[in-house]
Amino acid sequence: MKRIFGFTLIILGISLFSCQTEKIDLGNDEALSEKAAQITLTEVALESAATEIEYEVDFYANAELILTNLWKMGKHFRWTTNLRYKFEQCPDIHIESEEGGYPKTITLDYGDSTVLRTGRVLSGVITVEISGPRFSPDYNRMVTYTDFGVDSLLINGNSLVTFDKDEDVFRTITSDFSFLLANGMTVDRTSERVWEWIEGMETEEDQNDDVIQITGFSNAETSEGDVYRKEIVEPLIRMRDCHFIVQGIVEITLNGELISSLDYGNGDCNNIAILTKDGETYEVDLAKRDVKKP
Repeated sequence: MKRIFGFTLIILGISLFSCQTEKIDLGNDEALSEKAAQITLTEVALESAATEIEYEVDFYANAELILTNLWKMGKHFRWTTNLRYKFEQCPDIHIESEEGGYPKTITLDYGDSTVLRTGRVLSGVITVEISGPRFSPDYNRMVTYTDFGVDSLLINGNSLVTFDKDEDVFRTITSDFSFLLANGMTVDRTSERVWEWIEGMETEEDQNDDVIQITGFSNAETSEGDVYRKEIVEPLIRMRDCHFIVQGIVEITLNGELISSLDYGNGDCNNIAILTKDGETYEVDLAKRDVKKP
């Protein structure tokens, strides 16, 4: 089992890590260093899951008119090669609306398992309530996540999505989520994030060309009593069907003290990020939630 800072560190309860010969030291205070690593790697998982579910909502809400027309004709949204799901897998979609068309509710049901081409597994239900036509003055979306799974993470909560009235590529997402991790720990996390569609918004039925930039912050409290804040100091980039954030820098503070900075890279799709603490750098495997000397 992997040893980090001289303590046994179990991240997310997903798997046991292999031993490494070099002991990693992120500072003189071993307890704080272990806590810094645990919080940073947990936040990596939460960021990945939050980005995944926000993208699902935005993709289908952007395609609202197409989905509604199919629904009126008695047809169902079906898998195509332009989607990021494995063959013949995509959520079941149900649409309800008031007389006149709005408010409108889109329910996305991923069942027990909807698998992406990256191997990530989505499950559970997302409900999207759309207030009115896209360019109406009070247009917004209220989104509810009910026992929604991203791999081994379980998410419950809601978010409000509001829009820039002049630039429709921008949207602000204010969220209040409770995450249940595989090891039984819960994290209550509020956030305010701004999404900007860099590429792909005009192709509403194609997920292969989507590139999104994310800024903002989150505040979180774990069931272990830790309270921390994450700031996106350089915009995060989510690219097409890459499993990982490909670019951007975040900083995490615990009780007002900066405990880590995480650099996701230069835009290449890979599983490596660089963690910096007290001037020292370490390599993070985003897939394994693993830290080592570069």
